[in-house]
Amino acid sequence: MNTHVAPPPGKLTAEEFLDFIEGRPREERWQLIDGEAFVMMSPATHPHQMISRNLARLLDNALEQHRPELAALHEFGIRSDEHPDFLAVADVAVVVGQVENEVYGSRFFLAAEILSDSNTREAISHKRIVYAASPDCLHVLIVSQKDFAVEVWSRSNDWQGRVFRSPDDLIELSEFGFSCRVADLYRGTPVK
Repeated sequence: MNTHVAPPPGKLTAEEFLDFIEGRPREERWQLIDGEAFVMMSPATHPHQMISRNLARLLDNALEQHRPELAALHEFGIRSDEHPDFLAVADVAVVVGQVENEVYGSRFFLAAEILSDSNTREAISHKRIVYAASPDCLHVLIVSQKDFAVEVWSRSNDWQGRVFRSPDDLIELSEFGFSCRVADLYRGTPVK
């Protein structure tokens, strides 16, 4: 039987964090943010999973047509070369379609977070800033699972956020040939 174990006290380096999680069960989903290890809520709610699935599917459909060398993956481990005390898990990420045998990758073109009750605004804001610091990252999406609200932060817009709240609002990410209505992300969820 697996029991929850507290991480070592104090700030951790990425190497110390990886040593710690190496002995933990795979179903525990840990992240390192500013040197502090914390376990993510598991499993995600059904609406959270459905929004993540919808986004990844819509991205993959666009990528197949416009950027076939890229792919959208769920729960992608992100390492930031610019922030060595940061190892996070994005709900959806656009990455090079030929992946390496690693848990955390530093090359991604989009990172998306579906908000959960366990997320703090500060933690999500910090993740957005760190994701945006990656030289390859073009977009960061933050998606509510409780109401129509999608934040799109884009390098091409100097990382100024734009919030889409109407189900009919059109989200376009031209670098990927991606276009969808906000409601498309919420298909199959209780959000109306």
